[in-house]
Amino acid sequence: MSYCTEKFPDDLSIEAEESLLRRIPPDHIIFDDNEKRWRPSSAAFEDDRDGDPMSVVLLKILNRDKREPSSVLKGHEDYALASITAGLARQYVQTVHPQPLDEEPAHAVVCGEKTKGKKNAPKKKFAQAATWVVFEERPHPT
Repeated sequence: MSYCTEKFPDDLSIEAEESLLRRIPPDHIIFDDNEKRWRPSSAAFEDDRDGDPMSVVLLKILNRDKREPSSVLKGHEDYALASITAGLARQYVQTVHPQPLDEEPAHAVVCGEKTKGKKNAPKKKFAQAATWVVFEERPHPT
């Protein structure tokens, strides 16, 4: 974890209940037969393809700036938006680090190993615990 604690230290001012919003591409939305609901796949919670930690948006900053959560989907048509908490991320040895960008002041990263132990991998736990913030309901797959 030293890479994350050094490069992306955990910001404890981001409280455990804080919502971390993640854009979910359409091909990472699955129907979970066990739970009888649509949810993000575990692939939706992997680190970025370029090797950077997983990007999220802090709902608290959106609220402060009087922005709707759907505003982070601009330019990402057909995407959904899911939420996990900072506490859940930390439960799976992840740091939550604000990283404001010019184009997205509410941007942050979640840094840590996400694939260790297939059955209990953090990305799988994030996918199972995620709640929809913006999601267009679809028919049950046949």
